[in-house]
Amino acid sequence: MRSVNVKEHLKLSFIYAAVAAVPPVIQVLIQPIIEGRNRLSAPDFAQIGMAEMVTSLAFTISLFSMGNAISRFFYDVDDDPKRYNSLVSSVYSSILLRGFLILILAFVFRNYIGNLFSQEGLQNFNTYGFAAIITGINRSINISAATLFRNEKRVKAFIIVNLATALVRTAFQLIGLFYFEMSFLGYVYGSAIGSSIVSAGVLIYSYRQCGLTYNRKLTASMNRFAWPLFQYGVLSWGLTFADKYFLEKFPSDLGIYFIAINFAMGMQIIMQGLQGASQPEIFRYMKEGMKKREEEIKSMSNMLMAQSQALIALAIIPVMLYLTFFYETDVRFASAFIALIFIRYLPRTQYVIFSFVVYYEKKTQFFLYLNLATLSFNVVLNFLLIPRFLIYGAVIAIMVSDILQLLGTYFYAQRIAPIRWNLWKLMYSPLICVSAIVLFEIIKEFFRLNQYITASASVMVLLVSLVMLYRREIANLINRI
Repeated sequence: MRSVNVKEHLKLSFIYAAVAAVPPVIQVLIQPIIEGRNRLSAPDFAQIGMAEMVTSLAFTISLFSMGNAISRFFYDVDDDPKRYNSLVSSVYSSILLRGFLILILAFVFRNYIGNLFSQEGLQNFNTYGFAAIITGINRSINISAATLFRNEKRVKAFIIVNLATALVRTAFQLIGLFYFEMSFLGYVYGSAIGSSIVSAGVLIYSYRQCGLTYNRKLTASMNRFAWPLFQYGVLSWGLTFADKYFLEKFPSDLGIYFIAINFAMGMQIIMQGLQGASQPEIFRYMKEGMKKREEEIKSMSNMLMAQSQALIALAIIPVMLYLTFFYETDVRFASAFIALIFIRYLPRTQYVIFSFVVYYEKKTQFFLYLNLATLSFNVVLNFLLIPRFLIYGAVIAIMVSDILQLLGTYFYAQRIAPIRWNLWKLMYSPLICVSAIVLFEIIKEFFRLNQYITASASVMVLLVSLVMLYRREIANLINRI
């Protein structure tokens, strides 16, 4: 029986996380260059955030959860070159078709979309909307390529796609801002052009390798798998942007929140790299039998949870310092929310781990019902809390929603394929850490404490929890070194 290769797993985790970190890190590095007096301010970043809402919806629809479908169906065709080529070509062709339909619909309803916003710059959808949609379509192509290369363990190809996406997109964002217009329009146009160059390269390479085909039977099978996940993706999009939409009437607060969320999205992308290293191995173990390989599945899941918690703990203070010292306008106040926003990725990681079971068993219809209930609850909380508490209201709403998703997924996964998880490592301890950090935030606001005092306490709670739970693993690692 094959055991978990810890060395190989940690190596791949480091590579995937490091490569996934490049795009958000570059975005963070250029923000002080484009932010400041006579450059972008909080209201400008608010408009960028709303344009990203359009991009993300276009990405969700054009992708149609093909990333998850590739991750699952790859194991059904990896030993058949003809079916593999048909799979790859069909995925890219379907993305392009859906993207074309999105552009047509956006053109027809462009005036109605603009009327959804209160800011004048966002009401004229023609000026930014189509560029934002093109960026979303390109993102779905590049994400699909990266997912495919990750499952194939083609590390070099994975690195090339991610680095090209980061570097080319950022270069054209800067060109758009400094040589076209220093506003969110320059940023959006630059993103569209840069991402188009990379996605064109991906399509040319893929079609040359796999041919230009569209297998209706295989695509129909993937679509049946992906349809509940697509519905779940649209609802997830709603969960991600509901708070920003309700904050859109408060441009400065939205700009500050968007900057904090931007750093958090960088954290999320890095964690997706960690999850990307774990998911193929966990699926392989599940394919060999969940009961037979339960210990390996648990071991991989525990490592993913520990890596995520350590990453959050080590990132909080550096990000706060970066915001404090390198930003000039009001957006630097985003540093006060970093600890609170970052810890939401503890329940998100828990949710991802338990959802692996649901994905593998192809019970994806569950996510539709779960997210529909969660989104409804989230919208009500945003409506009630944001007018009174602004950014804190948005944070409360999304954190409560994340915990509801986690609990729902855990109980459903246990119902369809019970695994004897180590609940102290995967459930109880992370949620205790979340509760402690929320308490620190309340104390900070009540007693007007310096934000670095409570942030340091939050980091200590996260690290002490890790040492207590993983002291044996840490000791073994130190001994090996």
